[in-house]
Formats: sequence, C-alpha cells, structure tokens
Amino acid sequence: MDTNYFEVVVCGPDMAGLIAAALLSRRGQRILLCGHDRQPATFQAGPYTLAREPGFLPPPDAEPVARVMRELGHAQVIRRRAPALQPGLQMIFPQHRIAFGSDPEAVSAELRREFPSEYAVVEETLARLRNCSAVLDPLLGSDITLPPEGFWERRDVGRIQGQLPPLDGDWLAALPPYHPMRAGLAALAVLSSGFSPGDVTAMTQARAFDGARRGVFRLGGGGDLRALFTEKIENFSGEVREHLVPHELVWKRGNLSGLRARPRGETIGLGRLIWAGSAASLLALCADAAPRRLRETAAAIRPACFRYTLCLLLRPEALPEGMGPRVLSVRDPAKPILEDNALFIAVGSPLPRQPNRVPVWVQCLVPASAAESLGYLAVVRARMRDEISRLLPFCEQHLWVLASPHDGLAPELGLQTPGDKPAALDPIPSTPMTPVLSCDLPRMLGIGGTPHATGISNVFLASAENLPGLGCEGDFVSAWGVARLIASPGQRPGMRRREILIEDS
Repeated sequence: MDTNYFEVVVCGPDMAGLIAAALLSRRGQRILLCGHDRQPATFQAGPYTLAREPGFLPPPDAEPVARVMRELGHAQVIRRRAPALQPGLQMIFPQHRIAFGSDPEAVSAELRREFPSEYAVVEETLARLRNCSAVLDPLLGSDITLPPEGFWERRDVGRIQGQLPPLDGDWLAALPPYHPMRAGLAALAVLSSGFSPGDVTAMTQARAFDGARRGVFRLGGGGDLRALFTEKIENFSGEVREHLVPHELVWKRGNLSGLRARPRGETIGLGRLIWAGSAASLLALCADAAPRRLRETAAAIRPACFRYTLCLLLRPEALPEGMGPRVLSVRDPAKPILEDNALFIAVGSPLPRQPNRVPVWVQCLVPASAAESLGYLAVVRARMRDEISRLLPFCEQHLWVLASPHDGLAPELGLQTPGDKPAALDPIPSTPMTPVLSCDLPRMLGIGGTPHATGISNVFLASAENLPGLGCEGDFVSAWGVARLIASPGQRPGMRRREILIEDS
C-alpha cells in the first residue's frame, strides 16, 4: 500500500534532475525529490569545512540558463549574487600565458603578444569556434527537447547541423599538431564538459571556449547553486526528503506505479519518474524488468575517466598578482591531458567573516581503469602538489589546509607555528568522483549522449549523460526538455483552479 503519492518523483544526484524538479514544482506538479544528497555539498577536513566543488554558473544571459532563472524568479538573485568576473579564463603553457575575456580587442592584444608570428592563424581558428558555437544558440534556447525525441525535432536538429562544418572534421586543422592552443582548447573541453579526451568533438571545444570567454559567474560552492533549486521546490508544491534511498520499483499491470525506499521500507506511489543518475544505475534498479532500449542505452555509455579534485584554503597572498578566477595549465602540449599534466584551477570567494581564507579547487582527469586504487590517487595527489607549488610559488607559506574527498587520505594542514608538531588528523572517507564519459551512441551535433526516453513510458532520464558535450549548460537544457515533456511552461493547475472559483462567484 502506498504511503504517499506524487505526480512526479525525481530521484538522483545530478543537477539536471534537480533543475527539472524545480521547474515542474513551479508548474504545479506535486514533486518528490530524493536521492539528491548522496554526496554532501561539503566535507570536514580537520577543523575546516570545505566545499566539494566550485559553484560556477554557465553565462546566465544565455537563453538556456536565463529562461530557467526567469521562470523560477531567480533572475535578479543571479545578477546580484553572481556578477561576471573577468578574465573568464587564463591559459598557462610552458612559454605562454594568455587571458581570455569578453573584450575582443584585449584578447587580440594577448594573442599578438604571445604568438606574434602565428597570430593570424590562431585568431582565425578562435573566430571559427565562436561562430560555430553561435549557430547552436537558437537551438539550445528553443522549446525543442534535446536530445531530440521525435521526427520533427530531429529534422530541426538536422537543419542546424547543415549550417556547421563536418562534425567529424578537425576545426583546428590550421594549428600544428602540438601547438599550445590546440592542447589548451582540448584540455578546456575535457575539463569543463562530460566527455573523455577520446570522445571530445570539435563542437564541444567550440562551446567550451565560447562559454569561457564570456566570463565567470560564481556563487560560492556547489552547494549554493543546488540550494537555489531545492528552495524553490519546497516553496511551491514539492517535497524534498533526505536520506531516502530507492531499492525496488513497483510494477502494476506492466506499468511502473511506485518505488520502495529505505530506510523505512515505505512504498511511494508515482505518476512519472525522472531518474537523475546514470542509465546503468537505473538499469540495476529495474533488474529483469528493464526494457531492451534501457539495456542498450546503459551499455553504450560508460566512464572513461574521473575528475579528481583537491580542495585548498589559502591566504590571499598565495595567489599571484593578476591571477583570474579560472586558470587552465598544460605543462606539456605533446602529452595526454591527464593527471598533473593538465590542471584546472578555480578560485572562489572568501566568506565575509573569513576574508583571509580563499577557497581554491584544483581538478584533473584520472583514467577509470586506475581510479579505484587509493594508492594511485595518493601518487596523483603528490604530483599535483608539486605542480601547484610551481604555479603558485607562495602556496606552502600561505596554506591553511589541503584535502580531497576522493582519495581516503588525511587532510594536510599548513601555517603551523614554528616548532609545533603538526596535528595528526583522521583520513577523510573517500567518495566517488565525477565520471567523464565515453559514448557509443549517435552524438547529436557532437554534444549529445543518452536520450530522455528509457523504453518505460513514464520514466525519463535527466542527468549529465544527456548532453555531456555541454557540461553544466547541458544540465539546464536537459532539465528544460524533460520538464516540457511532462508539463508545458506557463501552465499551472493551481492557477486554473483559482480562475474557476472566481467565475463561480
């Protein structure tokens, strides 16, 4: 017997499902959000509380993000709390340092200084990427569900594809094989999207570069970004339940009618289920009842790498003068974009009460085949520390704490008083890393992954696997599409009921 019934249950930790839940709650659906808290937004590193990930937004003036924020009433909040920061991205190579921002003249001056003999080729290549990315803007801001679900939507996507160079071609062909900019654009794509180095397409590179040059929009930590949407779910018709873990699906006459959840073993009735996790995890829950389409989808997408993160607290003096909020470092353009050879550094904002503690996140990719070994992660961590010390020469003198939520090692404290013995701290329990995907499915426009449809009529996928080539921006596009499949924008049942009452009076 059902203990409760919801029109839509959203289950899983991915941002796309969380955004879809907020939109559907706003549109009058009775929503239950669960399974979103599998990994807390923060973790404890000795006496310090650290955010697992930075809270960067895609450009909020881009329509895929702007329409979500408008509907949820967050447009003014975002303008106030997440102003654009410039430069949007800094690239560091052995012999070059380049800052990219929204001012084309400033970027041109940077390129002329760093590549005087190759300026025309580099400028032409970057302009091509910007133009190709701009072709996608109308599509990503439209009401077409992406990845497309029907004939007409596939036709519209095909028209956009006809305006682009061949997606399987090399859009950077003018650059030599080991040119620093070629390596930098590839590293930017894999460290800011959901595709592995072997699956990154030219469109993924174009979109990543175009988003980076527009500026950085920062909300603190990743928990602050998630809180924007969980608050809206609770303010409307939704319910957010923590520590609720589904362990069995309930079927009635061949249709999904509910799910059983721990820890209380209750049965929750539902009209539709949005799975905000991997297709493989949904397949495991369906077991023998899984349809063929879901089995094929889950088999076609898998982690090829994982994103390993080091979290630091630093004094402001540790940051070199002129360092921007996002820095991409490639030590050797001829080597793979893995481990300490390619680092992505994100600089956060200190809390008002702790202005001398600046949060910094340093990320790299590690191969999936080796990522399960904590000993291997310990080696990667040591190599990353050496590279961080090279990029931030004053890091050691101004370090409060360095820790990772992934490697099972104890946090490392800095700023010890001379002569004091460093405190022995307990290891931090390791938690899963963010997967970076390899996909055998047809990749729509070089950015698509799994479809929303699962082969079960009332179950949809809304996760980072839908549009891996767009990174965080893909979560907004995917969420809008799956929410539109369930309830159209602007139609709220509660408003219709109030109009009927007024007419009766």
